[in-house]
Amino acid sequence: MNSTIDWVLLVDDDEIQNFIHLRILGKYISADRITVATNGEEAITIIRKLIENKVNHENGLIFLDINMPIMNGFQFLKIFKEEYGAQFPHTKVYPLSSSEDLSDVIQMNKLGVENYIVKPLTHEQAGELLNK
Repeated sequence: MNSTIDWVLLVDDDEIQNFIHLRILGKYISADRITVATNGEEAITIIRKLIENKVNHENGLIFLDINMPIMNGFQFLKIFKEEYGAQFPHTKVYPLSSSEDLSDVIQMNKLGVENYIVKPLTHEQAGELLNK
């Protein structure tokens, strides 16, 4: 298991995809270091709690769906970068979406995110990203 990743946040409103992705990610990182949020607003709350509880958040990964209720992936990413980016300088965000729309990829790139992943996350992709 990877010891350089302090935490993983999986942000997706699809429970089945979350189950699948948790099983895949659990092969590479301890399950107690993986948290799930079902929308961007929940994810922001989790980020705030990491800060408030002084949890080691030096090296994190966020797998972010785009199309979600309440707060979508673009809205989350904008808030995360503007309000919390300085506190999470080594955290990498990976869009993980069923959308193959080129405009979504372009918009994520404009927000400074690369490595757009079309669902489902594979074992190979997870291993590569968690061992970078």
